[in-house]
Amino acid sequence: MKRFWHVNLALLIAFLFSIGCETTKNIQKSITSVGSPAYRELITQVPADMKDDVYKAEFDMKVSGEKLKLAKLKNKLTVNQGNYSDSEVDLAKKYYKEAEITLEIQKVEAIMKSGLGENKDNIKSLADLKSKKLRTLADRIKIEAELETTKLVISDLIKQIEAREEMIKDMNMDEVEAEESAEDIITEPIETGNQEQES
Repeated sequence: MKRFWHVNLALLIAFLFSIGCETTKNIQKSITSVGSPAYRELITQVPADMKDDVYKAEFDMKVSGEKLKLAKLKNKLTVNQGNYSDSEVDLAKKYYKEAEITLEIQKVEAIMKSGLGENKDNIKSLADLKSKKLRTLADRIKIEAELETTKLVISDLIKQIEAREEMIKDMNMDEVEAEESAEDIITEPIETGNQEQES
């Protein structure tokens, strides 16, 4: 009976030990997993003079973020320029259609002035042509408005792109200046009291 209790006690201890190990693993995992609260807490405890590489990586990430925004703006600009070009083609087609209808109207009116053809057929044909011309004119006006709107969007995007390019350029210049400043501090000779005495 005593042996039975010893075996059960040993099994219980082994079970508790395995639970403890698993809990420890979970705690360690939560501390070392990137982005966890424990991880963020640890990074704040690192002394500032030991975080130069962290600061540089953060800066590089910011620059990369700005470059991504710039790329998206350029893509948007390309899309809008493509839309503008397509609308210009559509507008040219409407102008052509309008000219084509105007020619047909002039032909029907010439026939009517000459007293040729059936009068009621001529009137109906002329009314249909004028109606088509009005629809084409309305479509043309709509396309012209779209072109003006797209032109404003393109102009705004160009300004945004130029501003972001300038921002990235300034960010890169600031980084170069900071690196040069750090190099100057490192390479600058250190004057000691002995040197002053020698002179």
